[in-house]
Amino acid sequence: MFSLLPLLPLFHVSGLEPTGPFYTHWILDPAVAVYIIGLTAAYLAWVGPLNRRRPGAGNRPVTRGQIRWFLLGQVLLLVALGPPIDDWAHFYFSSVHMLQHLLLMFAVVPCWIKGTPPWVFDPLVRHRWGKYLLTYLPRALPAFLLASLIVVLWHIPAFYNATLENELVHAMQHQFFLITGFLFFWPLMSTVRESPQLSPPMKCVYLFLQTVPSGIVGATIVYAAPGLYPHYAEASVRPWGLSVAEDQVIGGLLMWVGMNTVFLLLLSVIFLRWANAEERRDRDALRQGLRRQRIAPVAEPTGSRTIIS
Repeated sequence: MFSLLPLLPLFHVSGLEPTGPFYTHWILDPAVAVYIIGLTAAYLAWVGPLNRRRPGAGNRPVTRGQIRWFLLGQVLLLVALGPPIDDWAHFYFSSVHMLQHLLLMFAVVPCWIKGTPPWVFDPLVRHRWGKYLLTYLPRALPAFLLASLIVVLWHIPAFYNATLENELVHAMQHQFFLITGFLFFWPLMSTVRESPQLSPPMKCVYLFLQTVPSGIVGATIVYAAPGLYPHYAEASVRPWGLSVAEDQVIGGLLMWVGMNTVFLLLLSVIFLRWANAEERRDRDALRQGLRRQRIAPVAEPTGSRTIIS
């Protein structure tokens, strides 16, 4: 699925600034609609009738939970790329553009991963390049470096402004953020045996390290002079009186505080689950040791016979 990202359509609505009380066209880009509907239909066909018709369907199970997760990802994709978010992100607010990117990376992609049965990745793992993309590239260090590099580069003003002036560049940016989400989540959520997840302690370290680049980029945006991204300063109106400076600070805080809050919440959940599992394992080991001691044979002082205590 992720290998098809270069073929994705243009992911935003262009044209004249929207008018009206909510500053939106209330029009879903036809390319986005075709993509979401097409991808949903392809997924349902692949895990449904096409799967059942092929030999060995019993070895390729699909649960209702997986289908629900994938469809939730599609709904979130529709929310992120549809009105009013896409209109606000493109014409008026860098903060909404930031929110749009967060939805793509941290909402859509994990739903896709949880909703995709592991056997779907088997053809990729068997292919030389697919195996590289799923097993070697997303290892913790490359995933950390690549995801951080992508986020940093696309928030450099020259690149960021180019996305708002050129549809092709904008589409490329959104594709890169989907790739970033995959690189970020795969070491945490991998469903492929050949590419196991990180151990819980390493997941915690990995998530903690992720707070560094997002914090640096977010703080840079917050403390930069207003108008870091000139495209938004050129809008003919400022909806609801939100100034360019205020909008920029909100966008920076979404990356700085918002992303890091997500990382630290994930870290806390993973650590607490791991600690509880270790505590249960220790209690089970202690119970087994005590049970063995109770049933161990003990010799009588006279040596005449053995009793069970």
